[in-house]
Amino acid sequence: MGATTILSEFASKTRITDLSSEAIAATKRHILDCSGVGLAATAEPAGRVILDITREEGGAPLARVLGSNLRSNAVSAAWANGALSHLLDYDDTGFSHPTACILPAALAFAEQSNASGADLVNAVCVGLEVFERMSRSGRQHEHVLRARGFHPTSLYGCSAAAAAAGSIVKLNPSQMAVAIGLAAANAGGLTQHFGTWGKGIHAGNAARAGVSSTLLAQKNYFADPDGLDGDYGFFSAFHDKGNYDLSRVSEKLGTHWSIVDPGLTVKAYPCCGGNLRALDAAQGLLRENNLTFDDVAKLEVDVHPDLLNTVRFHLPTQGFRGKFSLDYVLAAMLLDGRVDLDSFSDAYCNAPKMRASLAKVQINNHPEWGDDATARRRSPVTMTLKDGRKVTKQVDKVRGSPGNPMTRDELLGKYRGCASRVLKGDRLEKSIAALENLEKLAKASELMDALTV
Repeated sequence: MGATTILSEFASKTRITDLSSEAIAATKRHILDCSGVGLAATAEPAGRVILDITREEGGAPLARVLGSNLRSNAVSAAWANGALSHLLDYDDTGFSHPTACILPAALAFAEQSNASGADLVNAVCVGLEVFERMSRSGRQHEHVLRARGFHPTSLYGCSAAAAAAGSIVKLNPSQMAVAIGLAAANAGGLTQHFGTWGKGIHAGNAARAGVSSTLLAQKNYFADPDGLDGDYGFFSAFHDKGNYDLSRVSEKLGTHWSIVDPGLTVKAYPCCGGNLRALDAAQGLLRENNLTFDDVAKLEVDVHPDLLNTVRFHLPTQGFRGKFSLDYVLAAMLLDGRVDLDSFSDAYCNAPKMRASLAKVQINNHPEWGDDATARRRSPVTMTLKDGRKVTKQVDKVRGSPGNPMTRDELLGKYRGCASRVLKGDRLEKSIAALENLEKLAKASELMDALTV
């Protein structure tokens, strides 16, 4: 049985009663996190462009768009919600950025299909599983894909979104294979767009591919049933023969849940995940030593050159570029003791105090660290103080990661900080209640009632 068939059987037959309690709880946390991040994006200039385009394109009012009163067709709503969810680079990370692709695709069908909250939780968990199973099969080659310019989010996200959308509308296994395979034909996304509004569109395109492929499969559209594992299929095309292991697709499938292990990281900072270890280390040094900007003469961070392929912008003059600039985010942390949504405006970026902070940051590139996978993830920070002392910290498990998870209060604090840009007062608290009790909602549409205005 091929990988497409295995994943299609799994996605079409899995129900919430098959999920572990840990998988349900973890899936809900990531739905909450992704929803908040998507809401925050609607208050941004780029988010308003996404809403404008969706409104102008119109369509049958079948699905709603986060943080707005906008209704559109399922394909357009999935695209808009996916793009919004990934726009700020504040959505979860780990095996790339799956939830921003998967949740919008499931939401696009949830209302018109009269799905329950439990159906939605199940669909998102199924999509996350498909995404991670595809990712693990090609993980040994993924760094090569990245170096060539491919973004894994929008490679695996298309088929994962189709699995989630197909779960909502209850595709049978044959239909699900068509949806997953057709969605894979839309895979793409270029890392050239990192540090710009273009990156958010990668998740939007994946969600759209999942929904459009599901619509075709519902009508028994004819397509090859081996879209992932065929000789000319997804893995052969993107990874090339010998660079993937499809036996990993079926390992404990349906009993071991990837959202639990390896799990995903809820980001504490709205920027590229490659910055997170260094940011936690820098914040830790400031807090543990009671330091301020004025106490520090120099901040150094040691990194593997592979990391600088991603967080590659040095001394940016556009705030949004700062999300993919290691020196920028460390300068912001040094200056303010925090990095948040307000750290990436052009005005903040070009303020004299920020340029002065950037002058204190030094990145030390270590090509001699070689191909060691652990070394690729290291980013120890050293601060040289004005009194001559040096303090150093290395963080291995960032805040929000499965090994160092956020508390409920921290997770809700992030959600409120994001969602309050759109939802106010009682509406904000009602949205939290809906998200935390999602699997108990009779209709998933109740969630969209809470997340729209």
